[in-house]
Amino acid sequence: MTIQQSFEQAVEEFIELTKRQLGKEALEHLPPPPPSPFDQSGPPFETSHRFDERTIRNFVLSIGDDNPLFLDPEYGTNSVYGSQIAPGPILALARYPSAHGVVRPLGYPMANFISGTAWEFYDVIRAGSKFRSSKVTKELLERDGSQGKLIFLISETFYWDFHGDLPAKSYGTQIMVPQQNMGSTRTVPLERLGKQMMYKRKASDYSEHQIKEYVDQIEKFTRRGSTPLYWEDVRIGDKIGPLVMPPWSLQDMIARHFMDYCADVLTPKSDKLPHLAADALAFEPLYRRARDKGAVGRIHPVTRWPWAAGNEHEDALMAIYRGQPGPFDFGVQRVQIPQKLLTDWAGDHGFIRRLYIALRRPTFYGDVSIYSGEVVKKFKEIQEGESLPGGHPGKIEYCAVGISISGTNQVGESHAPGTATVYLPSKDNGPVILPVPHLSRPPFIGYEEYRKDWY
Repeated sequence: MTIQQSFEQAVEEFIELTKRQLGKEALEHLPPPPPSPFDQSGPPFETSHRFDERTIRNFVLSIGDDNPLFLDPEYGTNSVYGSQIAPGPILALARYPSAHGVVRPLGYPMANFISGTAWEFYDVIRAGSKFRSSKVTKELLERDGSQGKLIFLISETFYWDFHGDLPAKSYGTQIMVPQQNMGSTRTVPLERLGKQMMYKRKASDYSEHQIKEYVDQIEKFTRRGSTPLYWEDVRIGDKIGPLVMPPWSLQDMIARHFMDYCADVLTPKSDKLPHLAADALAFEPLYRRARDKGAVGRIHPVTRWPWAAGNEHEDALMAIYRGQPGPFDFGVQRVQIPQKLLTDWAGDHGFIRRLYIALRRPTFYGDVSIYSGEVVKKFKEIQEGESLPGGHPGKIEYCAVGISISGTNQVGESHAPGTATVYLPSKDNGPVILPVPHLSRPPFIGYEEYRKDWY
C-alpha cells in the first residue's frame, strides 16, 4: 500500500481528522472484543484487569516499589484501610491515560510519546477492585519546539469501580513529533534511518565513586510506614528523598510488558487494523501480523524482516525508528514511579490527592533516575461533593501540602519534573477522611492549568 501525500499534507490531515475526534470516546486500549468475557457495550467500557492480591503485587514491583501496604495483604488488613491497597497510578493498567488521535493503515509521519499524566484521586484502590472507564480527547494544542512543530493531545479518563464509585480521574498528555524523514507514513524508509535523530547520547558508564554515591543514597532512603506524619510537623522547605532508581535495564522493560501488553489492544475494530497489539505476539503470529499490509510494520535494519512498532522501545537497532539513539523506557511506566517518593515520605496515613508528572526526555538504557521533592506550600482546602451516581456527598476540610518534584538523570538532565498535593493527618483536624467528597463528574482541567504548580 502506498499513500500519495506529501509530508506536510499528511501532518495536516492528522491534525484535521483528530480535531474531529475532540469530545468523542477514544476507542483504544480496550480489552479484546467478544468472544473474550469483557463487556464492550460502553462507554464506559469494562477493563480487563481485576486488581487482586497478585496483580497489585506484580504491578508495584514492576515500578520498583516494595511498600508492604501494597505487597502484603496482612499488613494492609491491619492498616488504617483495612485491606491491601494499590497505588493510585495502577489505574493506568485499567485504561492507558492518553489518546493517540486518528489512526490509519501505515500511520502518520510522526513519533509519539506520552509526555505526562495528571491524576486526581478521591479514594484508595482496594484489593479486589475492577473498573469501567471512559476516555475522551479534549484538547489539541500546537506548539513550536526544538524538534519543530509539536502536537499535544490532552485526554480525560474517568475510572469507575463496579459499585459505580469514582476513585480517580486522569489527564493524559500525548505528544506527536512530526518527522520529515518518515515521508507520509509512520515508517522511516531504510535509506533514511538515522538521518533525523531527536537525541544523541551513548549509554552511560559509571565510576566506582558514582556507584558508591548512588548505593549510599538508595540505602539512606527510608519508609515512614505506620507512624503518622502530622501536618503540623511539616515545614515549607522540607526536603523529600532523594529516591534513586538504579540504571534502567531490559528487565525493567519486560516488567511493564508482563503487566500490561497481553491484556489490552491498541486499535478499534477494523477490517484493516487487527485487534491484537503486535507486542503481545511472538514468532510466526508476530511475523504474520507485522507483514499485514494494513498494519504499521517496520523492517528490521539488519535482518530485513518485518517487526512490531512497540519494539522501538527495547530493541537497540529498532529505537532509531523513533529517532532515539538506543533503547528507551515506557513513559507510562516512569510517570508511575514518583508516587513511591511521596507515599514512603507521608506514610500509611497520608493520601496523594493530586499528582502531575511531566516527561521532558526519555530514560535511556543504563540511565539512573533520581527523584526528590520539596514542600513548597502548606494549606487547608475544603472539598464538597454530591450524592449523584459516581459522586460522594459531604463537605470536609483537609490539611494539605504542595510538593515540587524533581526527576533527573545521572548527567543532570531534568527528565520528570512534577507537582503533587498530599493530604496529611492533623493533630487538630484528625485523620484524612476517605473518600474525598466529589462531584459525580468532576470538571475537566486543561493542560495549561495542571502543568503549572498544580497544588
